[in-house]
Amino acid sequence: MKNIIIKYLYGDITDHELKVLKVWLENPKNHKKFKKQVRLFYLVNDRPTSHNLDKIYTELMAKINPTSMHKKKTRTYIPMWVKYAAAACVIVAATYVYTESLSQPTAEDVISDTDIPFGTDKATLTLSNGASVSLEKGKPFKNMFVESNGEQLVYKKQSTPTTGEIEYNYLTIPRGGQFYMQMDDGTKVWLNSESKIKYPVNFIPGQTRMVELIYGEAYFDVSESTKHNGDAFALKTNEQTITVLGTEFNVKAYRDETEILTTLVKGSIEVGNSIENELLQPGQQSKLSQSDNTFKVYAVQVDDEIAWRDGMFSFINKPLKDIMKVLSRWYDLDIAIADPDIENIGFTGVLNKKQSIVNILEAIQSTNNMKYQFNNKSLIIKKRE
Repeated sequence: MKNIIIKYLYGDITDHELKVLKVWLENPKNHKKFKKQVRLFYLVNDRPTSHNLDKIYTELMAKINPTSMHKKKTRTYIPMWVKYAAAACVIVAATYVYTESLSQPTAEDVISDTDIPFGTDKATLTLSNGASVSLEKGKPFKNMFVESNGEQLVYKKQSTPTTGEIEYNYLTIPRGGQFYMQMDDGTKVWLNSESKIKYPVNFIPGQTRMVELIYGEAYFDVSESTKHNGDAFALKTNEQTITVLGTEFNVKAYRDETEILTTLVKGSIEVGNSIENELLQPGQQSKLSQSDNTFKVYAVQVDDEIAWRDGMFSFINKPLKDIMKVLSRWYDLDIAIADPDIENIGFTGVLNKKQSIVNILEAIQSTNNMKYQFNNKSLIIKKRE
């Protein structure tokens, strides 16, 4: 629900999400949680003393659910102060930040934007014959198996089932990119920056629907096995195989990270390697250490793990070194932390991905002892003296 509240405050909420929010707020027990998120959002977007936060909260509640607040229905649900904050590009976390240091940045720490763009929908499709096709907005592509409008890739269900040798395609997402794909069985896949997937052009009936995430991060909404005569779906990553019947899950398996994280959103999956297997329940995450092939399974906040798919960064006490890995992929930027003693400073915040990296850095810098400096296509993170 936190992500929906954030999208509402940004004015970026869908009609369906607004209905969900309204239903959630019908429970008086949730009003306190909503008020807390409004307060935290406002604290990082404006001067906390310049407005009456209780009044703002009351107005928001009235606009979302006027009957519960005994107010008349209004034509807009986006408060003006939010619009002004967005116009100023101060699009920061609705979850405030808690770090080891709360010192404020000085004027010399603030460096001008270098026009580094945020990521967009783009990918390279490699066909079974070895040909490569660049996919991005304004570059449609179509053949007998697949069609793309440049922003997504959709495979066609063949009227005659595939037999014999399986043909494979590859989809590679560069740094600074993301992409959506639908396979011929109806399985939906969202791919994050710096990811690569191998998959059959068409699945063969009677065989396991096998797909390989070569590296990177992907969210899968798997078409149920009952729609495919019981054929299971399996995803292979480095040192790990996931078997499902029909479910939604997220897998993070980057080349520069030593752990593979698998998060189950709904349904059931079995995660295993050459040593052991683990059955996950919704809301659980498995961590496979590639150094010793050991599994750990624990509960997580699913919304935080899959926020990237909805256009958000969700950092929950995330070390600075891990945050910079995420930013380097999305902004296609080389980032180095010059002072090792700040690598593990924790930061908590939910931030919109579609904004300047300077806004992101300012949000992080405002609550810990760091400064940043651009050098062409590189970014240096330093300790602020």
